[in-house]
Amino acid sequence: MSIRIERLTEKNFNDYEALTSCESGGGCYCSFWHQKINSMEEWDTRKKENPSLNRQIVLYKVQTGYHVGVLAYQDNELLAWISVGPLIDFYWTWKRVTQVGEEAKFVAAIMCFTMAPKHRGKGLQAEILKSLMQYGREQNWKAIEAYPFDSSAIEKHKELVFWPGMTKGYAEAGFERISAHWLSGPESERSLFRIEL
Repeated sequence: MSIRIERLTEKNFNDYEALTSCESGGGCYCSFWHQKINSMEEWDTRKKENPSLNRQIVLYKVQTGYHVGVLAYQDNELLAWISVGPLIDFYWTWKRVTQVGEEAKFVAAIMCFTMAPKHRGKGLQAEILKSLMQYGREQNWKAIEAYPFDSSAIEKHKELVFWPGMTKGYAEAGFERISAHWLSGPESERSLFRIEL
């Protein structure tokens, strides 16, 4: 399978919107990672009452040079959206930036992995990740991290915790579990996976 990875730009922003505007109950635009949200209640209200602000936040990030994420295509068919970029390009990775230090600008984080609905459940995550790894080398990233939920959390919460991607797909692509995620807890166990490039 030949998979093409494209950085999110204004040119392909419509494809990005098609996947992210309807996720997480609608109005998401995968913008959570780029802003300070005080509670999940606030986030749910924002998605319902002011989704255009979420869209604008991401568009502004794109226009000002942040690496917001990539789109994966097979030929001209959209397969997935991946919120991925250097740790320093996301608001919500500040704890990990502190841990990693100066290397944070060269370590990319996968915050969300959204498959196009028609391609879900087909085991494509690992193949897309392999293409993303090649893309990452071209960006001079030294490593890529991901933060999927463990099987125990998936058993409890089902599709509500699919959004970071699945541990199986990361393992199949060669990622290794490094530690528990910094927000992991008894009700939502989660891990930090990483691959060196």
